[in-house]
Amino acid sequence: MNPAGKRKRRAGFTLIEVLLVLALLAVMVAMIGGNAGAFLDAAEVEPPERVLKRAVLDATYRASERKEPVWLAYEKGRATFLVLDPGGEVLAEHRVYKDWEGGDEEDAEDDGDRLLPKVTFRAEGPLAGEDGGSTRLEQAHLELRRVLFQDGVSHPFAAVVEFGERKSVLQFDPFSGYVVEKEE
Repeated sequence: MNPAGKRKRRAGFTLIEVLLVLALLAVMVAMIGGNAGAFLDAAEVEPPERVLKRAVLDATYRASERKEPVWLAYEKGRATFLVLDPGGEVLAEHRVYKDWEGGDEEDAEDDGDRLLPKVTFRAEGPLAGEDGGSTRLEQAHLELRRVLFQDGVSHPFAAVVEFGERKSVLQFDPFSGYVVEKEE
């Protein structure tokens, strides 16, 4: 014993402390390891809204740089946005699923475990009416198979994206290619 009457403690960890740390590490590894498959699956798919935004900016840029019309289309069977030249040649592909070739348009609703997004392009009709905020054109007349970009500018358009349980409408600025945020 030392002069103060207290016992001197040895340096190191007790068995209980070591076991507690090991148990915490085991719990963390189990949590991460159990969800590793979900992380890998999530890495294969990119949100279709994000892919669409990138494809619109790409089409805007290519039309501006090439000084000729460029088209933006969506190929549902492959879940891919295509940037096309006037002759229909593919200039760029923007895929929702990485490393997946896809199938036919007919059986594009669901390919096994892969849920395919449904994307519809819609022109923004000229505004009319008392409040100036509606159009007299029918929705069926405003649907587009593809969107034209000429000299870096498109016609006003929106895209309806349905993926899983979500449905979102993105309205694009015809000059910049960015999504227009609606005021509340």
